[in-house]
Amino acid sequence: MCLSTPTTTENTSAGNTSASATCSSSSQCPNATHVACNSNNNNNSNLIPKTTKLACNENVKIQQKNLDDSSTKNLSSITTLRRKTTQIGQATEANNNHSDSAYEDYNSKTKDLPCDRGSSTSSSSLGYNEENAVYREIPKTKDQQEAVASSMQAQDFKPEIRWPDLVAQLYLHLGAVYGFYLLFSAKSQTFMWLVLAVWVSGIGITAGAHRLWSHKSYNASLPLRIVLIFLFTIAGQRDAYTWALDHRIHHKFSETEADPHNAKRGFWFAHVGWLFLTPHPKVAEKRKVIDMSDLENDGVVMFQRRWFIPMFALISIGLPVLVPWHFWGESLWKSFWICFNLRFTTTLNAAFFVNSVAHMWGSRPYDKNISPVESRLVSFMALGEGWHNYHHVFPWDYKTGEFGSYRLNITTAFIDFCAKLGLATGLKSVSPDMIKRRAMKCGDGSRFLSDEYAHKDAVWGYGDRDIPKDDLQELKRM
Repeated sequence: MCLSTPTTTENTSAGNTSASATCSSSSQCPNATHVACNSNNNNNSNLIPKTTKLACNENVKIQQKNLDDSSTKNLSSITTLRRKTTQIGQATEANNNHSDSAYEDYNSKTKDLPCDRGSSTSSSSLGYNEENAVYREIPKTKDQQEAVASSMQAQDFKPEIRWPDLVAQLYLHLGAVYGFYLLFSAKSQTFMWLVLAVWVSGIGITAGAHRLWSHKSYNASLPLRIVLIFLFTIAGQRDAYTWALDHRIHHKFSETEADPHNAKRGFWFAHVGWLFLTPHPKVAEKRKVIDMSDLENDGVVMFQRRWFIPMFALISIGLPVLVPWHFWGESLWKSFWICFNLRFTTTLNAAFFVNSVAHMWGSRPYDKNISPVESRLVSFMALGEGWHNYHHVFPWDYKTGEFGSYRLNITTAFIDFCAKLGLATGLKSVSPDMIKRRAMKCGDGSRFLSDEYAHKDAVWGYGDRDIPKDDLQELKRM
């Protein structure tokens, strides 16, 4: 293009006005036009031919139009960029403020995703996945700065040992070994009392802190809630409010840094290490977004939370130890090490196995993409809490499992018994069709080994009329 404005040259001798083009840079002109432009710049006395002049002017118009189009596109790109920046800023602000609506919006968009979305994200209670949040504009507000600081702290996180908690765990487990040794010389009534105390305190954990207060899988009357809080206090595993809060976080952000006992950090961390190592900053962060209003309005739960220490001393230590000593003359020494230390550590590890073993070794019939598994051993030890793959997929089901008799799910038997007495109502469950759809869509296929479909084509041997025709013909040819 001729990057200069055409000038007008007046031919006075002829009485006519003719135009000639000047060009400050002829490098972008067509070849024919280059000559004319350069000739004119060199003060050539001959006028530019009309055809060449028109070609040069036409080229100027075309290139000017291209420049205008390019400017329009650039302006449109800038507008789009500003709009996206505004949207990112709004998303950032919502994330930093931990907006409930942001979590709900994310869940609504991801609820219909296929099951192969990843190997670690929890299914039934997917929370906002921060790994997918792509932004970072310069933080301006105080909240944004705190969020960025928290994120940097989380990236540089190195757990530290909480020595008092570690010493407490060492004492409990070494004391349990000693209590087990004393059990062989204790009275038979003491052994039976130990078994009873382990069982009833376990019901306080499973039917109370877990299925009732953590998951709201059924409604309990006031008398039943009082009984459950009493049994849970015997177990001594913190207050019910804190237990339920951490368990809701575990389900909502399972196998992430926000999971208090993240199984991805190894067996020992998931089993017991999380109790004496400093928690990841994400755990404290997510505690702020879990709705606990239902428990805050539960007078029984809040009473135990307020008076937990004296209740623990009286109900978890005093009562189990004094009963054998008072009623059948067991020594206080044996009674303490057996009925407190051994009993307390036994129920503690039964719950620990749910966090560790039931997240590592077993089948995944309902969702193969999450860590929790089905474990008969854990179900036996933890009164029915080992059907963990099912439980993480359907956490609101009061049975916490699809199959299994009362023998491997004593907690379900207890809740059903309370329901017949009118103490438990509103028992929530899952329809068989929903279970089958989920297993067929997301499971590893192992469910059908326990289902009627596994035996649909089964035969008893040669001569069974259900032998497939192709197989029968091949057998006859042999």
